[in-house]
Amino acid sequence: MNIVMGLDEAGRGPVLGPMVIAGVALDEQSTKMLVELGLKDSKKLSPQKRQYMFELIQDEALWTKAVVVWPNEIDVSVASNGLNQLECCVFAEIINAYDGNIKVIIDSPQTPAVFTSMIKKKLTSDKELLCSFKADTLYPQVSAASVVAKFTRDSIIEALKVEYGDFGSGYPSDPKTKAYLTTLKEAPFFVRKSWKTYSQPEFLAFL
Repeated sequence: MNIVMGLDEAGRGPVLGPMVIAGVALDEQSTKMLVELGLKDSKKLSPQKRQYMFELIQDEALWTKAVVVWPNEIDVSVASNGLNQLECCVFAEIINAYDGNIKVIIDSPQTPAVFTSMIKKKLTSDKELLCSFKADTLYPQVSAASVVAKFTRDSIIEALKVEYGDFGSGYPSDPKTKAYLTTLKEAPFFVRKSWKTYSQPEFLAFL
């Protein structure tokens, strides 16, 4: 059976909320079925279609794993090794959690050859590994991972809004997010303090 694991992240850029990284392992039959039913990169799906695909993926995938990375860990990484290194560590954690031989395809956050080398150093066993720009568009397994990551993050964001009010999408360009940031006297745990939009409030005027 030809099994491929796709990996992708959601929420790399927002100033509010976590980043979620997901891995999805699919066989050929499930991959074909999901594509026929409309699987695409999560950014190209409506929220309703994304939920529909998320539920299908949960039913059809051989294996899924999502890791939620909160701002405190993101801020530490930005101050030390950078966000790409953090992504590398979490990608490797997910790959290493799968017990078995598998081909792995990753939506690369940097030069694919460089990121491939970084990942391989952290794997506990040999895997066929492909890192690619735009993998979430080119490979349906990565599209599936993007759906799982995005749906998981969006669910967390909606839960946070129930307790903390409507702060929008969490992205710096969102007017609701900008307005929310200007009202903060003390940053709640889901704010990325290392982002300029929080650490330099005057930066908001240029967004």
